[in-house]
Amino acid sequence: MTQEGEASGSRAPALRRGRTSAVAATPTTTAAQVRTPRQSSGYQSAQRRKRKRRAAGNPRRKSASEEQEEEVSSAGSSPLRELDVPDEIYDLNDPGIWNVIDKAEAEIDAKLARRTAWATLNMRMLRGSMCVLDDPKLVPDRESARKAVLNAAQSFVGLTSSVGGKPLARSCGFWVHWDEEKKIGTVLTTSRLICTKSPSSSSWLGQEEYAIDAEVLVHLRGNTTEKAQLQYRQKHYDLAFFKVKVDQPVHILPFNDGVKHGDQVLELGRDEQSFLRISHGVVRYSIENLLERYHYMHVDGADQHAKYGKGGPLIDFDGKIVGMFNGNTRGSFIPSSILVKCLQLWRKFQCIPRPHLGMKFSSIKFVDIALAENILYMCNIDDGLIVKEVSQGSLAERLGIRDGDVIGCVDGEHISTTVELENMLLGKCEDESGSLNSKVDIELWIFHIRKSLWRSRTLNVNVSDDGEVVDKGVRCCPWKRELSETPGSVPCPT
Repeated sequence: MTQEGEASGSRAPALRRGRTSAVAATPTTTAAQVRTPRQSSGYQSAQRRKRKRRAAGNPRRKSASEEQEEEVSSAGSSPLRELDVPDEIYDLNDPGIWNVIDKAEAEIDAKLARRTAWATLNMRMLRGSMCVLDDPKLVPDRESARKAVLNAAQSFVGLTSSVGGKPLARSCGFWVHWDEEKKIGTVLTTSRLICTKSPSSSSWLGQEEYAIDAEVLVHLRGNTTEKAQLQYRQKHYDLAFFKVKVDQPVHILPFNDGVKHGDQVLELGRDEQSFLRISHGVVRYSIENLLERYHYMHVDGADQHAKYGKGGPLIDFDGKIVGMFNGNTRGSFIPSSILVKCLQLWRKFQCIPRPHLGMKFSSIKFVDIALAENILYMCNIDDGLIVKEVSQGSLAERLGIRDGDVIGCVDGEHISTTVELENMLLGKCEDESGSLNSKVDIELWIFHIRKSLWRSRTLNVNVSDDGEVVDKGVRCCPWKRELSETPGSVPCPT
Protein backbone atom coordinates (compact mmCIF):
# COMPACT_ATOMS: atom_id res chain seq x y z
CA MET A 1 0.00 0.00 0.00
CA THR A 2 1.30 3.48 -0.79
CA GLN A 3 2.35 5.50 2.21
CA GLU A 4 0.37 8.59 3.15
CA GLY A 5 1.52 11.64 1.20
CA GLU A 6 2.68 9.63 -1.84
CA ALA A 7 1.33 11.18 -5.07
CA SER A 8 -0.67 8.28 -6.39
CA GLY A 9 -4.37 7.93 -6.93
CA SER A 10 -4.47 4.13 -7.00
CA ARG A 11 -3.38 1.74 -4.29
CA ALA A 12 -0.73 -0.92 -4.69
CA PRO A 13 -1.72 -4.61 -4.79
CA ALA A 14 -3.48 -5.38 -1.54
CA LEU A 15 -1.60 -8.65 -0.92
CA ARG A 16 2.15 -8.70 -0.48
CA ARG A 17 3.88 -12.07 -0.83
CA GLY A 18 7.32 -13.35 0.07
CA ARG A 19 7.69 -11.43 3.35
CA THR A 20 8.13 -13.34 6.59
CA SER A 21 8.23 -10.27 8.81
CA ALA A 22 4.97 -9.45 10.51
CA VAL A 23 4.03 -6.01 9.08
CA ALA A 24 0.76 -4.96 10.68
CA ALA A 25 -2.31 -4.70 8.50
CA THR A 26 -5.32 -2.54 9.16
CA PRO A 27 -6.72 -3.39 11.59
CA THR A 28 -3.82 -4.97 13.52
CA THR A 29 -5.97 -7.63 15.17
CA THR A 30 -7.21 -8.89 11.81
CA ALA A 31 -3.68 -9.36 10.50
CA ALA A 32 -2.68 -11.10 13.71
CA GLN A 33 -5.41 -13.67 13.13
CA VAL A 34 -3.87 -14.48 9.76
CA ARG A 35 -0.26 -14.73 10.92
CA THR A 36 -0.33 -16.46 14.33
CA PRO A 37 -2.54 -18.99 16.10
CA ARG A 38 -4.80 -17.63 18.79
CA GLN A 39 -3.33 -17.83 22.31
CA SER A 40 -5.30 -19.43 25.13
CA SER A 41 -7.36 -17.21 27.41
CA GLY A 42 -5.36 -18.38 30.46
CA TYR A 43 -2.08 -17.37 28.86
CA GLN A 44 -3.52 -13.95 27.88
CA SER A 45 -4.82 -13.37 31.45
CA ALA A 46 -1.39 -14.18 32.93
CA GLN A 47 0.27 -11.76 30.56
CA ARG A 48 -2.20 -9.00 31.44
CA ARG A 49 -1.62 -9.54 35.21
CA LYS A 50 2.15 -9.38 34.68
CA ARG A 51 1.87 -6.09 32.75
CA LYS A 52 -0.37 -4.61 35.45
CA ARG A 53 2.15 -5.51 38.21
CA ARG A 54 4.99 -3.88 36.25
CA ALA A 55 2.93 -0.75 35.64
CA ALA A 56 1.93 -0.48 39.31
CA GLY A 57 5.54 -0.79 40.47
CA ASN A 58 6.91 1.85 38.11
CA PRO A 59 4.87 5.11 38.12
CA ARG A 60 7.25 6.88 35.67
CA ARG A 61 6.82 4.11 33.10
CA LYS A 62 3.04 4.29 33.47
CA SER A 63 3.08 8.00 32.83
CA ALA A 64 5.16 7.59 29.66
CA SER A 65 2.84 4.86 28.45
CA GLU A 66 -0.18 7.08 28.94
CA GLU A 67 1.49 9.92 27.07
CA GLN A 68 2.34 7.61 24.20
CA GLU A 69 -1.24 6.35 24.08
CA GLU A 70 -2.55 9.92 24.05
CA GLU A 71 -0.27 10.86 21.15
CA VAL A 72 -1.39 7.86 19.12
CA SER A 73 -5.07 8.48 19.78
CA SER A 74 -4.74 12.13 18.73
CA ALA A 75 -3.70 11.04 15.23
CA GLY A 76 -7.36 10.49 14.33
CA SER A 77 -6.80 7.19 12.51
CA SER A 78 -4.43 4.25 12.44
CA PRO A 79 -1.59 4.25 9.88
CA LEU A 80 -2.37 2.82 6.48
CA ARG A 81 -0.12 -0.14 5.69
CA GLU A 82 0.05 -2.92 3.18
CA LEU A 83 -1.56 -6.24 4.06
CA ASP A 84 1.20 -8.81 4.47
CA VAL A 85 0.18 -12.41 3.72
CA PRO A 86 2.92 -15.07 4.13
CA ASP A 87 3.55 -17.37 1.19
CA GLU A 88 2.35 -20.46 3.04
CA ILE A 89 -1.14 -18.98 3.32
CA TYR A 90 -1.53 -19.23 -0.45
CA ASP A 91 -1.07 -23.01 -0.21
CA LEU A 92 -3.92 -23.40 2.28
CA ASN A 93 -7.44 -24.04 1.16
CA ASP A 94 -9.15 -22.62 4.21
CA PRO A 95 -12.26 -20.48 3.44
CA GLY A 96 -12.18 -19.05 6.95
CA ILE A 97 -8.70 -17.60 6.49
CA TRP A 98 -9.59 -16.09 3.12
CA ASN A 99 -12.74 -14.56 4.57
CA VAL A 100 -10.52 -12.81 7.12
CA ILE A 101 -8.18 -11.62 4.33
CA ASP A 102 -11.11 -10.35 2.26
CA LYS A 103 -12.43 -8.46 5.25
CA ALA A 104 -9.04 -6.87 5.84
CA GLU A 105 -8.83 -5.83 2.19
CA ALA A 106 -12.30 -4.29 2.37
CA GLU A 107 -11.26 -2.27 5.42
CA ILE A 108 -8.18 -1.03 3.57
CA ASP A 109 -10.32 -0.04 0.57
CA ALA A 110 -12.70 1.85 2.85
CA LYS A 111 -9.77 3.65 4.46
CA LEU A 112 -8.44 4.61 1.03
CA ALA A 113 -11.83 6.04 0.09
CA ARG A 114 -11.94 8.10 3.27
CA ARG A 115 -8.54 9.61 2.47
CA THR A 116 -10.04 11.62 -0.41
CA ALA A 117 -11.77 13.83 2.16
CA TRP A 118 -8.36 15.24 3.15
CA ALA A 119 -7.01 17.87 0.77
CA THR A 120 -3.38 16.72 0.98
CA LEU A 121 -4.27 13.08 0.26
CA ASN A 122 -6.86 13.52 -2.51
CA MET A 123 -4.95 12.43 -5.60
CA ARG A 124 -7.98 11.67 -7.77
CA MET A 125 -7.92 15.19 -9.19
CA LEU A 126 -4.37 14.91 -10.55
CA ARG A 127 -4.07 15.36 -14.31
CA GLY A 128 -2.67 12.68 -16.54
CA SER A 129 -0.49 15.28 -18.26
CA MET A 130 1.76 18.07 -17.05
CA CYS A 131 0.08 21.26 -15.85
CA VAL A 132 0.78 24.26 -18.09
CA LEU A 133 2.29 26.09 -15.12
CA ASP A 134 5.09 23.51 -15.09
CA ASP A 135 6.06 24.05 -18.74
CA PRO A 136 8.87 26.66 -18.91
CA LYS A 137 8.29 27.12 -22.64
CA LEU A 138 4.76 28.36 -21.94
CA VAL A 139 5.07 30.02 -18.55
CA PRO A 140 8.38 31.89 -18.09
CA ASP A 141 7.56 32.95 -14.53
CA ARG A 142 5.85 30.05 -12.80
CA GLU A 143 5.58 31.61 -9.36
CA SER A 144 3.80 34.77 -10.50
CA ALA A 145 1.47 32.71 -12.70
CA ARG A 146 0.75 30.32 -9.83
CA LYS A 147 -0.14 33.18 -7.48
CA ALA A 148 -2.33 34.78 -10.14
CA VAL A 149 -4.22 31.53 -10.73
CA LEU A 150 -4.76 30.76 -7.04
CA ASN A 151 -6.02 34.28 -6.42
CA ALA A 152 -8.31 34.17 -9.46
CA ALA A 153 -9.62 30.74 -8.48
CA GLN A 154 -11.51 32.35 -5.61
CA SER A 155 -13.48 34.48 -8.05
CA PHE A 156 -15.09 31.92 -10.36
CA VAL A 157 -17.40 28.95 -9.96
CA GLY A 158 -18.98 26.11 -11.90
CA LEU A 159 -22.66 26.16 -12.88
CA THR A 160 -25.08 23.49 -14.09
CA SER A 161 -28.60 23.78 -15.48
CA SER A 162 -31.52 21.40 -15.81
CA VAL A 163 -35.07 21.47 -17.15
CA GLY A 164 -37.67 19.18 -15.64
CA GLY A 165 -34.96 17.31 -13.76
CA LYS A 166 -33.00 16.55 -16.95
CA PRO A 167 -29.46 17.98 -17.22
CA LEU A 168 -29.17 20.76 -19.81
CA ALA A 169 -25.68 22.29 -19.77
CA ARG A 170 -22.72 23.24 -17.63
CA SER A 171 -20.49 26.31 -17.66
CA CYS A 172 -18.25 28.51 -15.54
CA GLY A 173 -18.87 32.02 -14.33
CA PHE A 174 -17.21 34.72 -12.24
CA TRP A 175 -18.40 37.10 -9.57
CA VAL A 176 -19.09 40.68 -10.69
CA HIS A 177 -21.12 42.12 -7.80
CA TRP A 178 -21.67 41.68 -4.07
CA ASP A 179 -24.58 43.03 -2.03
CA GLU A 180 -23.33 43.11 1.55
CA GLU A 181 -26.72 43.95 3.05
CA LYS A 182 -28.65 41.16 1.31
CA LYS A 183 -25.72 38.71 1.19
CA ILE A 184 -26.26 38.16 -2.52
CA GLY A 185 -23.53 37.72 -5.11
CA THR A 186 -23.96 38.12 -8.87
CA VAL A 187 -22.32 35.69 -11.28
CA LEU A 188 -21.67 36.50 -14.93
CA THR A 189 -21.68 33.52 -17.28
CA THR A 190 -22.72 32.50 -20.78
CA SER A 191 -26.40 32.38 -21.70
CA ARG A 192 -25.60 29.07 -23.42
CA LEU A 193 -26.09 27.60 -19.96
CA ILE A 194 -29.87 27.90 -20.46
CA CYS A 195 -29.99 27.54 -24.26
CA THR A 196 -32.30 24.68 -25.25
CA LYS A 197 -32.18 24.99 -29.03
CA SER A 198 -29.68 26.35 -31.57
CA PRO A 199 -30.74 25.03 -34.98
CA SER A 200 -28.37 27.16 -37.05
CA SER A 201 -24.58 27.31 -37.02
CA SER A 202 -24.85 31.07 -37.59
CA SER A 203 -25.43 33.26 -34.55
CA TRP A 204 -26.63 36.05 -36.86
CA LEU A 205 -29.92 34.31 -37.64
CA GLY A 206 -31.15 34.60 -34.05
CA GLN A 207 -32.75 31.16 -33.92
CA GLU A 208 -31.62 30.20 -30.41
CA GLU A 209 -34.23 29.33 -27.79
CA TYR A 210 -33.76 29.65 -24.04
CA ALA A 211 -35.32 28.18 -20.91
CA ILE A 212 -35.40 31.23 -18.66
CA ASP A 213 -37.08 29.16 -15.92
CA ALA A 214 -34.37 26.45 -15.95
CA GLU A 215 -33.03 25.36 -12.58
CA VAL A 216 -29.45 26.59 -12.21
CA LEU A 217 -27.06 25.49 -9.49
CA VAL A 218 -23.83 27.23 -8.54
CA HIS A 219 -21.18 24.78 -7.40
CA LEU A 220 -19.18 26.28 -4.56
CA ARG A 221 -16.07 24.91 -2.92
CA GLY A 222 -16.54 22.23 -0.30
CA ASN A 223 -18.95 20.27 -2.51
CA THR A 224 -21.81 22.65 -1.75
CA THR A 225 -24.37 24.04 -4.18
CA GLU A 226 -26.72 26.99 -4.14
CA LYS A 227 -29.68 27.71 -6.36
CA ALA A 228 -29.21 30.68 -8.67
CA GLN A 229 -31.88 33.01 -10.00
CA LEU A 230 -31.66 34.56 -13.46
CA GLN A 231 -31.43 38.34 -13.26
CA TYR A 232 -30.83 39.26 -16.88
CA ARG A 233 -29.99 37.64 -20.21
CA GLN A 234 -28.35 39.47 -23.13
CA LYS A 235 -28.84 37.43 -26.28
CA HIS A 236 -26.49 39.29 -28.63
CA TYR A 237 -23.44 38.87 -26.39
CA ASP A 238 -24.57 35.50 -24.99
CA LEU A 239 -24.37 36.83 -21.43
CA ALA A 240 -26.41 35.83 -18.39
CA PHE A 241 -26.43 37.32 -14.88
CA PHE A 242 -27.45 35.11 -11.95
CA LYS A 243 -27.86 36.12 -8.32
CA VAL A 244 -26.85 33.68 -5.60
CA LYS A 245 -27.37 33.73 -1.84
CA VAL A 246 -23.97 33.30 -0.16
CA ASP A 247 -22.84 33.73 3.44
CA GLN A 248 -19.41 35.25 2.83
CA PRO A 249 -18.36 38.18 0.61
CA VAL A 250 -17.40 37.08 -2.89
CA HIS A 251 -14.01 37.69 -4.46
CA ILE A 252 -14.19 40.03 -7.47
CA LEU A 253 -11.24 40.35 -9.85
CA PRO A 254 -10.21 43.60 -11.57
CA PHE A 255 -10.27 43.91 -15.37
CA ASN A 256 -7.47 44.57 -17.82
CA ASP A 257 -9.16 46.07 -20.87
CA GLY A 258 -5.91 46.55 -22.81
CA VAL A 259 -5.35 42.98 -24.04
CA LYS A 260 -3.52 42.92 -27.37
CA HIS A 261 -1.93 40.63 -29.94
CA GLY A 262 0.86 38.46 -28.53
CA ASP A 263 -0.22 38.68 -24.87
CA GLN A 264 0.11 35.45 -22.91
CA VAL A 265 -3.06 34.53 -21.06
CA LEU A 266 -4.48 31.72 -18.93
CA GLU A 267 -7.90 30.18 -19.45
CA LEU A 268 -9.50 29.03 -16.20
CA GLY A 269 -12.24 26.45 -15.85
CA ARG A 270 -13.77 23.91 -13.51
CA ASP A 271 -14.49 20.27 -14.24
CA GLU A 272 -17.44 18.13 -13.14
CA GLN A 273 -16.07 17.96 -9.59
CA SER A 274 -15.39 21.72 -9.48
CA PHE A 275 -11.63 21.12 -9.58
CA LEU A 276 -9.50 23.83 -11.19
CA ARG A 277 -8.46 23.35 -14.82
CA ILE A 278 -6.01 25.63 -16.66
CA SER A 279 -5.11 26.18 -20.30
CA HIS A 280 -2.45 28.53 -21.63
CA GLY A 281 -2.69 30.59 -24.80
CA VAL A 282 -1.45 33.57 -26.78
CA VAL A 283 -3.81 36.27 -28.08
CA ARG A 284 -3.70 36.50 -31.86
CA TYR A 285 -5.19 38.56 -34.65
CA SER A 286 -7.70 36.58 -36.65
CA ILE A 287 -10.05 37.26 -39.53
CA GLU A 288 -13.63 37.40 -38.29
CA ASN A 289 -15.76 34.26 -38.49
CA LEU A 290 -18.95 35.30 -40.30
CA LEU A 291 -20.94 32.63 -38.46
CA GLU A 292 -20.33 34.19 -35.04
CA ARG A 293 -20.65 37.72 -33.73
CA TYR A 294 -17.81 40.05 -34.58
CA HIS A 295 -17.07 41.24 -31.02
CA TYR A 296 -14.75 38.29 -30.34
CA MET A 297 -10.99 38.10 -30.13
CA HIS A 298 -9.09 34.82 -30.38
CA VAL A 299 -6.40 32.92 -28.55
CA ASP A 300 -4.17 30.10 -29.70
CA GLY A 301 -4.28 27.64 -26.82
CA ALA A 302 -1.76 25.04 -25.77
CA ASP A 303 -4.65 22.69 -24.96
CA GLN A 304 -6.90 22.54 -27.99
CA HIS A 305 -9.19 20.01 -26.28
CA ALA A 306 -9.97 22.05 -23.18
CA LYS A 307 -13.68 21.83 -22.42
CA TYR A 308 -14.13 23.29 -18.98
CA GLY A 309 -13.78 27.03 -19.58
CA LYS A 310 -17.07 27.98 -21.30
CA GLY A 311 -18.20 31.19 -19.62
CA GLY A 312 -15.07 31.28 -17.48
CA PRO A 313 -12.48 34.03 -17.19
CA LEU A 314 -9.34 34.56 -19.22
CA ILE A 315 -6.66 36.20 -17.05
CA ASP A 316 -3.24 37.73 -17.55
CA PHE A 317 -0.20 36.92 -15.42
CA ASP A 318 -1.16 39.70 -13.00
CA GLY A 319 -4.45 37.93 -12.24
CA LYS A 320 -6.67 40.46 -14.04
CA ILE A 321 -9.55 39.45 -16.29
CA VAL A 322 -8.83 40.09 -19.96
CA GLY A 323 -11.90 38.33 -21.34
CA MET A 324 -14.49 35.59 -21.10
CA PHE A 325 -14.58 32.43 -23.21
CA ASN A 326 -17.96 32.44 -24.89
CA GLY A 327 -17.65 31.84 -28.64
CA ASN A 328 -19.02 29.13 -30.89
CA THR A 329 -15.49 28.26 -32.00
CA ARG A 330 -12.53 27.14 -29.94
CA GLY A 331 -10.41 30.06 -28.78
CA SER A 332 -13.04 32.80 -29.17
CA PHE A 333 -13.45 35.16 -26.23
CA ILE A 334 -15.17 38.45 -25.44
CA PRO A 335 -12.47 40.99 -24.54
CA SER A 336 -12.77 42.73 -21.22
CA SER A 337 -13.17 46.16 -22.85
CA ILE A 338 -16.60 45.02 -24.04
CA LEU A 339 -17.39 43.22 -20.78
CA VAL A 340 -16.67 46.39 -18.79
CA LYS A 341 -19.03 48.44 -20.96
CA CYS A 342 -21.70 45.75 -20.69
CA LEU A 343 -21.40 45.81 -16.90
CA GLN A 344 -21.61 49.60 -16.82
CA LEU A 345 -24.76 49.59 -18.96
CA TRP A 346 -26.36 46.82 -16.92
CA ARG A 347 -25.72 48.65 -13.65
CA LYS A 348 -27.01 51.91 -15.09
CA PHE A 349 -30.06 50.72 -17.05
CA GLN A 350 -30.60 47.12 -15.84
CA CYS A 351 -30.17 46.09 -19.47
CA ILE A 352 -27.48 46.16 -22.18
CA PRO A 353 -28.82 48.09 -25.20
CA ARG A 354 -27.03 48.08 -28.53
CA PRO A 355 -27.65 49.76 -31.94
CA HIS A 356 -28.34 47.32 -34.80
CA LEU A 357 -26.59 48.36 -38.02
CA GLY A 358 -27.78 45.43 -40.13
CA MET A 359 -24.30 44.57 -41.45
CA LYS A 360 -21.37 42.21 -40.89
CA PHE A 361 -17.79 43.41 -41.08
CA SER A 362 -14.20 42.23 -41.17
CA SER A 363 -11.06 44.24 -40.50
CA ILE A 364 -8.57 45.15 -43.24
CA LYS A 365 -5.91 44.83 -40.55
CA PHE A 366 -6.48 41.07 -40.30
CA VAL A 367 -6.73 40.07 -43.98
CA ASP A 368 -3.91 38.29 -45.79
CA ILE A 369 -1.02 40.66 -46.46
CA ALA A 370 -1.26 40.10 -50.22
CA LEU A 371 -4.92 41.15 -50.19
CA ALA A 372 -4.07 44.12 -47.98
CA GLU A 373 -1.45 45.26 -50.51
CA ASN A 374 -3.95 44.97 -53.36
CA ILE A 375 -6.54 47.03 -51.46
CA LEU A 376 -3.91 49.68 -50.79
CA TYR A 377 -2.88 49.75 -54.47
CA MET A 378 -6.40 49.75 -55.93
CA CYS A 379 -8.21 51.92 -53.35
CA ASN A 380 -5.45 53.72 -51.45
CA ILE A 381 -6.92 52.31 -48.21
CA ASP A 382 -4.93 50.47 -45.55
CA ASP A 383 -7.34 50.65 -42.62
CA GLY A 384 -11.04 50.29 -41.88
CA LEU A 385 -13.80 47.69 -41.93
CA ILE A 386 -14.87 45.76 -45.02
CA VAL A 387 -18.63 45.24 -45.33
CA LYS A 388 -19.10 41.47 -45.72
CA GLU A 389 -22.91 41.20 -45.65
CA VAL A 390 -25.86 43.60 -45.63
CA SER A 391 -29.16 42.46 -44.17
CA GLN A 392 -32.03 42.25 -46.63
CA GLY A 393 -34.44 45.18 -46.29
CA SER A 394 -32.23 47.10 -43.84
CA LEU A 395 -31.71 50.87 -43.99
CA ALA A 396 -28.09 50.26 -44.97
CA GLU A 397 -29.24 48.30 -48.02
CA ARG A 398 -31.73 51.02 -48.97
CA LEU A 399 -28.96 53.63 -48.75
CA GLY A 400 -26.89 51.71 -51.27
CA ILE A 401 -24.32 50.10 -48.96
CA ARG A 402 -23.11 46.82 -50.44
CA ASP A 403 -20.65 44.08 -49.58
CA GLY A 404 -17.08 45.10 -50.38
CA ASP A 405 -17.60 48.73 -49.32
CA VAL A 406 -15.26 50.05 -46.61
CA ILE A 407 -16.21 51.87 -43.40
CA GLY A 408 -13.47 54.35 -42.53
CA CYS A 409 -15.04 56.34 -39.69
CA VAL A 410 -17.97 56.00 -37.29
CA ASP A 411 -19.33 59.24 -35.83
CA GLY A 412 -16.16 61.00 -36.93
CA GLU A 413 -13.75 58.52 -35.31
CA HIS A 414 -11.42 56.26 -37.29
CA ILE A 415 -12.21 52.60 -36.93
CA SER A 416 -9.81 49.67 -37.39
CA THR A 417 -11.35 46.58 -35.79
CA THR A 418 -14.78 45.17 -35.08
CA VAL A 419 -14.01 45.22 -31.35
CA GLU A 420 -13.44 48.98 -31.63
CA LEU A 421 -16.74 49.28 -33.47
CA GLU A 422 -18.57 47.34 -30.78
CA ASN A 423 -17.12 49.55 -28.05
CA MET A 424 -18.24 52.63 -29.99
CA LEU A 425 -21.78 51.28 -30.33
CA LEU A 426 -22.02 50.48 -26.61
CA GLY A 427 -20.58 53.89 -25.76
CA LYS A 428 -23.26 55.48 -27.93
CA CYS A 429 -25.95 53.83 -25.80
CA GLU A 430 -24.23 54.86 -22.59
CA ASP A 431 -24.18 58.49 -23.70
CA GLU A 432 -27.84 58.37 -24.74
CA SER A 433 -30.78 57.44 -22.55
CA GLY A 434 -30.17 53.73 -23.00
CA SER A 435 -33.86 53.11 -23.52
CA LEU A 436 -34.81 50.05 -25.52
CA ASN A 437 -36.81 50.18 -28.76
CA SER A 438 -35.59 53.71 -29.42
CA LYS A 439 -33.53 54.96 -32.37
CA VAL A 440 -30.13 56.60 -32.64
CA ASP A 441 -28.22 58.19 -35.53
CA ILE A 442 -24.95 56.57 -36.58
CA GLU A 443 -22.85 58.54 -39.07
CA LEU A 444 -20.64 56.46 -41.38
CA TRP A 445 -17.81 57.63 -43.64
CA ILE A 446 -17.92 54.95 -46.29
CA PHE A 447 -16.00 54.09 -49.45
CA HIS A 448 -18.27 52.71 -52.19
CA ILE A 449 -16.00 50.22 -53.92
CA ARG A 450 -18.09 50.04 -57.12
CA LYS A 451 -17.95 53.81 -57.65
CA SER A 452 -14.56 54.42 -56.03
CA LEU A 453 -16.06 57.28 -54.01
CA TRP A 454 -16.12 58.28 -50.35
CA ARG A 455 -19.56 59.27 -49.05
CA SER A 456 -21.14 60.15 -45.71
CA ARG A 457 -24.20 58.12 -44.76
CA THR A 458 -26.33 58.52 -41.62
CA LEU A 459 -28.20 55.49 -40.35
CA ASN A 460 -31.15 55.98 -38.01
CA VAL A 461 -31.13 52.52 -36.42
CA ASN A 462 -32.99 50.61 -33.71
CA VAL A 463 -31.60 50.13 -30.21
CA SER A 464 -32.30 46.74 -28.68
CA ASP A 465 -30.88 44.22 -26.22
CA ASP A 466 -32.01 41.35 -28.42
CA GLY A 467 -29.66 39.48 -30.72
CA GLU A 468 -29.08 41.36 -33.98
CA VAL A 469 -30.27 39.46 -37.06
CA VAL A 470 -28.31 39.91 -40.28
CA ASP A 471 -29.74 37.87 -43.14
CA LYS A 472 -28.79 38.82 -46.69
CA GLY A 473 -31.73 36.83 -48.01
CA VAL A 474 -32.00 34.72 -51.16
CA ARG A 475 -32.97 35.34 -54.76
CA CYS A 476 -35.68 33.12 -56.20
CA CYS A 477 -35.39 31.39 -59.55
CA PRO A 478 -37.67 32.88 -62.27
CA TRP A 479 -40.06 29.92 -62.26
CA LYS A 480 -40.39 30.22 -58.46
CA ARG A 481 -41.12 33.94 -58.83
CA GLU A 482 -43.93 33.22 -61.27
CA LEU A 483 -45.36 30.69 -58.83
CA SER A 484 -45.13 33.12 -55.91
CA GLU A 485 -47.00 35.80 -57.85
CA THR A 486 -50.12 33.68 -58.06
CA PRO A 487 -53.08 35.04 -56.02
CA GLY A 488 -52.75 34.45 -52.28
CA SER A 489 -49.00 33.79 -52.30
CA VAL A 490 -46.22 35.82 -50.71
CA PRO A 491 -44.13 37.78 -53.27
CA CYS A 492 -40.62 36.48 -53.71
CA PRO A 493 -37.79 39.00 -53.15
CA THR A 494 -35.88 40.04 -56.25
